[in-house]
Amino acid sequence: MRSDLVSSVTSEFAGRAFHALMAGVLLVFLTRSLGAESYGLLALAISVFAFFRLFSEMGIARSAARYVAEFKSSEPAKADTVVVESRLLAIVAAIAVALILVVSADVIADVLDEPSIAPVIVVGSGIVLFYSLHQYNRILLQGYENVIASAKLHALEALFTGLFVIGFVLYEPSAVTAVLGYVFGYGSAAIVGFVMIARVRSPDETGERDRSEIRYQVLRYNVPLTVTRLSDVVDRQVDILLVGYFINPLAVAFYTIGKEISQLVSVPAASLGFALSPTYGADKAAGRGKNAAALYQESLNKTLIFYVPAAVGIILVADVAIPSIFGDEYTGAIVVVQILALFVFFEGLASISSPAVDYLGRARSKAIVKFITSLGNLILNILLIPVVGVVGAAIATVITHGLYSFATVYIVYTELPFDVPSIGRCLLRVLVLSFVMGTAVHGLTQAFTGYTALILGVTIGTGIWLFACHALDLIDYGEIVTMLKN
Repeated sequence: MRSDLVSSVTSEFAGRAFHALMAGVLLVFLTRSLGAESYGLLALAISVFAFFRLFSEMGIARSAARYVAEFKSSEPAKADTVVVESRLLAIVAAIAVALILVVSADVIADVLDEPSIAPVIVVGSGIVLFYSLHQYNRILLQGYENVIASAKLHALEALFTGLFVIGFVLYEPSAVTAVLGYVFGYGSAAIVGFVMIARVRSPDETGERDRSEIRYQVLRYNVPLTVTRLSDVVDRQVDILLVGYFINPLAVAFYTIGKEISQLVSVPAASLGFALSPTYGADKAAGRGKNAAALYQESLNKTLIFYVPAAVGIILVADVAIPSIFGDEYTGAIVVVQILALFVFFEGLASISSPAVDYLGRARSKAIVKFITSLGNLILNILLIPVVGVVGAAIATVITHGLYSFATVYIVYTELPFDVPSIGRCLLRVLVLSFVMGTAVHGLTQAFTGYTALILGVTIGTGIWLFACHALDLIDYGEIVTMLKN
């Protein structure tokens, strides 16, 4: 059992790590190739696509994955019916929303007061269509607990989009060609995903089922998941739209860099959450709640060990990293990145807890919390952005996402009680580690400049972290080596 989980987590991490690598390459490539203004326009358009994806994806995929995970062993024919019905719903929703986006492109451009964004939105309707279908396939593979296939699909999507986007932008640097590259990349990934789903299904075992009842179950559980997604969109995209509305695409570029860096750093925790969340639900349903609680506690410990020092490191190296990597025209992003370093920590907590809540059957509770914090985020953005600019959006995001992440941890605790004092002792040691590491990194970034300060700060900081993890008994390197050998 443990070896299977380690294999799943390792595969998911590898897929996400490759995806993050490609995303990082694209981030640097696009910011330098397009310039701050054009990149800001692209980022604003992508936020529009992400908002419309709420309606093209809703919670259909996660709802279907929940029932697939529940029925795949005991009633495989019923699980397959879930796939058939949910796939039809996903395709119809994706096509309908993509067409609506095409028709409303000019209206959106008028609302945002950015006429040049209209053609970008028309082309980007393909992103809404194909990414929604790709995401459906990936989440359904998770429901089958075929995390290895899901991770491969995630990596392939990154490869396809990376190659197409870079190719199109090299041919003609513009926001439209960049979006066209994403469309081709997601379209290719969606086709591969449907093939993968066909290989894990059991269509020959499907008997006559009450399809309407299964469709109703999927749609019913979809409701709280959609509410959660709506709140998530408010947290992750509406702030960018409001920055574009109140300020300009240049400010969007600064804010997007901070958000993108946060997403890249969240890869380890997101891998844990994605790979382990189906197991929590399955173990609890099988009466192995203590095993699931111990597994979650271990993942929570590892999240603290990684993300508290990571947040400290980002705050300290941002001054030298942003101008060195992205160029001097992006120095306005420095303070945004430093504030969003706290978001990195909270995102780590949410990444391991939020997916677990869905599989533990507490999607409604999470939806309520997400709705409240997202509404607060929207209000804070409207109040703060006109007063303090793009920094206000970062502050609002940190406050509300912090509340949400702690709430998801608490919801998991009510279902899988873990050892809180043990977590507290781990956190105390991590804080000591972070102080020592931070002191050294701060000294290096003050003594040197540019790439020298960045390389020395990251290298020495990582070395101190690795040594301190061993000295404070936070990570058992011997166990890691044994796992890798096996």
